[in-house]
Amino acid sequence: MTATDTPTETAPTVPWTTDLAALQARYPKVREPILAALLAITQNPGAELDDLKKFAAKHGVRITAASVAAAERLRSRQDDQPAVLTTPVLSAKTAARRPPPAAPAAPVDAEALIRQVADKIQAAGSLEAERLRGAIRKAIELLQAAAG
Repeated sequence: MTATDTPTETAPTVPWTTDLAALQARYPKVREPILAALLAITQNPGAELDDLKKFAAKHGVRITAASVAAAERLRSRQDDQPAVLTTPVLSAKTAARRPPPAAPAAPVDAEALIRQVADKIQAAGSLEAERLRGAIRKAIELLQAAAG
């Protein structure tokens, strides 16, 4: 191995390490496999799960389907935030296999959601109250039968 071979072999790791450190600083409470999956997704758009796993494994991080799913959720929340990452690694052919991201969901009426939750809680409370009334009636009947 010559002195000229070393920079070529370590060059792919330097952006990964730098980008992963930047993500860890940005998201200090997120586990490393999720951040590594986010980095792999960003650097390899359209890559399949096995390709993402191999890519992360080359950098010493084991990711799973759950890590990738969590990374995709995290990525979807990054709408207006600037990109931290450097260059994509996989080919355009691999990128073409991934479907385009889904459109954002329609706005939600918060008041309607609150009312729905309140109605569910009230219905559950009513069912529990009726169940307790029935149990009390049975207890009274048993006591009356035993006493009389």
